[in-house]
Amino acid sequence: MKKINKPEKREQADNFEFKIVAGTLKNRTIKAPNLGVTRPPLTRLRKSIFDYLKPYLDEANYLDLFSGTGSYLFEAVSRGVTSATGVELEKELVDSIIKQAKKFDIADRLTCMREDVFKAIPRLEKQKQKFDIIMIAPPQYKGIIDDTLMALRDHPIVTEEHLILCQHDTCESIRPIDGIEIVQTRKYGNTTFTVMRLG
Repeated sequence: MKKINKPEKREQADNFEFKIVAGTLKNRTIKAPNLGVTRPPLTRLRKSIFDYLKPYLDEANYLDLFSGTGSYLFEAVSRGVTSATGVELEKELVDSIIKQAKKFDIADRLTCMREDVFKAIPRLEKQKQKFDIIMIAPPQYKGIIDDTLMALRDHPIVTEEHLILCQHDTCESIRPIDGIEIVQTRKYGNTTFTVMRLG
């Protein structure tokens, strides 16, 4: 009689689970609630974009807008940023990020605020906060990218030698915006990262 293998036990459908790719937290497992509004980027995608960022990460101040599951925040801290700040509107996602930062004993370097991005950006400017790297990964196909970039242009919260990265579907284009220089685009299948600076 043919032996029937039991199916592998998998994470419940109402949660995401992923591992940190590299750095001091390599292979630590992160869990995040699946609210149907976001999903963590594929492991190979996180590896590719953070390998690109490697020369800029050491002692950087990192800002993650539309943080979602927090996968980029944890990767940034694992790879050496001084601080990683997230902005996310969904309370369950924010609570999950904060809880796991405490679990991994990195809460002094990683935090996430529950706030609308378009309120957070001018507030951070008033507080005179500056960031070396800003990651933008907004909900797709909603026209949010241009509004976010214009908010960053109008409320500059960047250091002199900064990078702004925007994750978007390859079919979504970023229109030219006065005051923002596109440095390069990096395509990974259906996902593109546009690398920019304030000009």
